[in-house]
Amino acid sequence: MQGAIEWRKRNLDVTQTKSWRIDGNQRAKPVSIEILGGDRAFDSETARRALTHTVPDLWFNQVNRLDTALKEHGVTLSAEKLLEVQATLFLLYQIETDRYLKIEAVYQMPDIFMIRPEHENYGAMIKSLEQCLNRPAATG
Repeated sequence: MQGAIEWRKRNLDVTQTKSWRIDGNQRAKPVSIEILGGDRAFDSETARRALTHTVPDLWFNQVNRLDTALKEHGVTLSAEKLLEVQATLFLLYQIETDRYLKIEAVYQMPDIFMIRPEHENYGAMIKSLEQCLNRPAATG
């Protein structure tokens, strides 16, 4: 966790975060893991639900995030291979979260993984995804 926090501090553009807003993001106050009181904070049903439903939706339902991260390191993948990598990362996430929670949790499967290659709309989805992934990045 500490490594992730360090990476975020080094690589995140602070001007693109909610805390940079003029209003200081009054809706939610950031809480560090240290303030939460260690492992006891993750015993709650709310934390379990966040780790098994909310986080997978945020991290794994949008393939463009992974595509952008890979492209930043010079790696370009086809839409099908990107979905395969995304699914593998989701599986690893499930394993590590179960290990952390010390349970076998039930996860909300991200929508992007629900359509299988044998489904009649799979080809159209891959074609659409390829088009999205091959668009030039927006400049601002």
